[in-house]
Amino acid sequence: MNENLFDKLNDWVNNTEGSLVNFLTAFAPWLAPLAPAYMTYVHMVDFLLFPKPLAFSLALVVEILGFGTVSTFLDFWFFNRRNKAAVKKAPIWLVMVSFGFYLGLILVSNVMIDVAKAFGTEMHQNLAIVSVRALLTLQTIPAAIIVAVRTGHRDLIRQISSEKQQKVSESYQKVSTNEKDVSDNLPKVSDWRNLRPKLSDEDVYNLAYLSPGGVQETAGKFGVTERTVTNWREYARKEIGVD
Repeated sequence: MNENLFDKLNDWVNNTEGSLVNFLTAFAPWLAPLAPAYMTYVHMVDFLLFPKPLAFSLALVVEILGFGTVSTFLDFWFFNRRNKAAVKKAPIWLVMVSFGFYLGLILVSNVMIDVAKAFGTEMHQNLAIVSVRALLTLQTIPAAIIVAVRTGHRDLIRQISSEKQQKVSESYQKVSTNEKDVSDNLPKVSDWRNLRPKLSDEDVYNLAYLSPGGVQETAGKFGVTERTVTNWREYARKEIGVD
C-alpha cells in the first residue's frame, strides 16, 4: 500500500528525532564539565588571584582529570567483570583515591569558598583559600596515579594477549602432533553460523591454520568453494586471536 504524504512526513520526523537524540546523548556528556570548570576559573581569578590564562588552564586540567578518572574507573570495572582472576584485576581502589582528590578539590574550590564568603568571617575565607591552594598543590598525586595505573593496565592487557597467543600456539602444536585430520569431522554446511556450533576447539585451531593446500583439499571434500573455506579460516583466526 502506498504511503501518503503525512505518513512519509511522520516517518521522517521519527527517524530524525531518533538520530538527534542519539547525537545529543553522545555529545552532551562532554559539555557537563563546563559549569564546574567555569566556577573553578572564576574562583581562581577572584580569590586566588591567579592570572587568567593560568586559571583557565588549571580549570581545564581539573575537569579533564575528573572526567578521565571516571572513565578509567568504568573501564577498569568492566575489565574486572570480564576477568575473574584476582592477579589480573585492574586496581580500581587507586582510581577511587584519585577521584576523591578531584571531588575534594571541586567541592572546596566551588562550594567552600562561596559558603565562607556568604556566611563566614574573613578567617573562614582565608581558610577556604588555603585549602584550595593545598589541594591544587597535591593535584600532581592523583594525576600521577592515573597515568601509572593506565600504563600498568595497558601492560596487563598486552600480557594477557601474549598468554592467549601462546596457548593458541601450544594447542595448535598439540593438534599437529596428534596428526588428526580435523576436516574429516566437519559437518557439510557452508554457512559459518551453522557450522561453528558443531565444531570442537580442535577443529577451530585446524581451520585457523589451514595452508593453501589444505583450503583446496577441504573445499573438495565438502563440495564448497575455496572462498568459503577461506572465510571459515578467517572466522576461526579471529575467534582465537590470530592475525
